[in-house]
Amino acid sequence: MDAIAWIKARIEDGRLTVDDLARLVPFAQRELGVSDDGKPGKGTLGALEAATAAPALKIPRNRKAALKYYGNPSWTKTGKGRAVDIDDAWEHANIRSFRLHTGKRVRMHRLVGDHMVALFEAACTESGYTPKSVQTYVPRVIGGTDRLSMHALGCAFDVDPRRNPWGGKVGNELSDLRKNMAECEADGRRSFVQVFEDAGVIWGGRWRHPTNRRPGWGDDMHFQFAGV
Repeated sequence: MDAIAWIKARIEDGRLTVDDLARLVPFAQRELGVSDDGKPGKGTLGALEAATAAPALKIPRNRKAALKYYGNPSWTKTGKGRAVDIDDAWEHANIRSFRLHTGKRVRMHRLVGDHMVALFEAACTESGYTPKSVQTYVPRVIGGTDRLSMHALGCAFDVDPRRNPWGGKVGNELSDLRKNMAECEADGRRSFVQVFEDAGVIWGGRWRHPTNRRPGWGDDMHFQFAGV
């Protein structure tokens, strides 16, 4: 059930009243920075449209540009592996929940979430590959470093990590993403990876192998809305 249907149902059964909605309006107006008169007129609706409209997709070209674009939050290590405690104010201002076409909810940076949702659906539809696991916002550092992972900025996601590991192979077989690339190339379709790369998103599989340093056999599960 979508939000509109949910609201209508609650109004019809009396669990949500006009008084409830009237109390919500001034709160929303204050969040939008407009007069909290409780009357959602053109000014309020205009501010709401501006606040919820998806910005044009921008892919920062490197880490420095990514930190400038997405924000460079303060953080401290939690003492539990790679996990960190991200600045609450930054997280509240930038990390949002988005719903994929599969129904799964993911947390991404507000500047890329809508684009990720649209590209994910297009990638699944065109390629015929729909990941079972999608891992997005995770406050952590890059392994072996003191640098924030792009996951901690909410601009990266991993798909089916066990089936798309570092190195591009599962045992002696290619990763699922690489199999999909081969199948789609043979059929003249865009692969899951290609849909994202065509939009400028970086696929970690293009990076070097973690041990033999062979280029093009990197972090297959990983996609990020930022250069390196």
